[in-house]
Amino acid sequence: MARLTLHTNHAKHRTPAITAVRLVAMYRDDQLPRSIRDLPARREEPIRVGDVIAETPLGTRVPVTLFPAVGINRPGTDRWPVLMTELDEIYWWVRTQAVPRLIAGGDPPEPALPTHYDISRGQEDERPAIAAGSTISAPQRYKQRLGAATSRTGLIDLIGQIEGAPSAAAITAWAEQLTDEEVLERMSRLKMTFTYEPEIVLRNAEVVAALRDEVLSFSSNEESAETR
Repeated sequence: MARLTLHTNHAKHRTPAITAVRLVAMYRDDQLPRSIRDLPARREEPIRVGDVIAETPLGTRVPVTLFPAVGINRPGTDRWPVLMTELDEIYWWVRTQAVPRLIAGGDPPEPALPTHYDISRGQEDERPAIAAGSTISAPQRYKQRLGAATSRTGLIDLIGQIEGAPSAAAITAWAEQLTDEEVLERMSRLKMTFTYEPEIVLRNAEVVAALRDEVLSFSSNEESAETR
């Protein structure tokens, strides 16, 4: 509540909250971490012109992966939390604590209010419509969308490299007809390996081969539909 008050009071009758690009994390591509959480924490501040992001020996190319994010200045502080995280935490509190308490007059009831529901058509009774609403928040959907976009490209590259792979166009057509959830589920079948454990490598090869067969089946069905 205090955080919401900070942003609300700061935004009254003045320029909206200040945002800026932050560099959340960075690593060298030849030093892949096991998890982003293993990377050292960077200062919570925006990137400014002239800032040194990294140093390498003169004439040496060192590929790196950057994780930029849009940060928002928390009024009255030097903090720049990630914009989506800051808004999501405030939104979560309003949805799960403030609004239910205002309506119920006590502890929030269960189950919690959904994140949103269908307002594109009229409802004779809003209560069942709200109860049937989605529990996936906008930031979660955004993360899924980003993850699925990256995973689609990864699946196309992986399947295209193995023996007996169909054309890139066929793999792309298969990947594009999958929902974001379906793409993420298929990518989750693959396991990360940092020391190239034989069992995991062989298991991943079997997964990719099964995905190749799925593409071939999809292409065959598409061709059959076109000939009918």
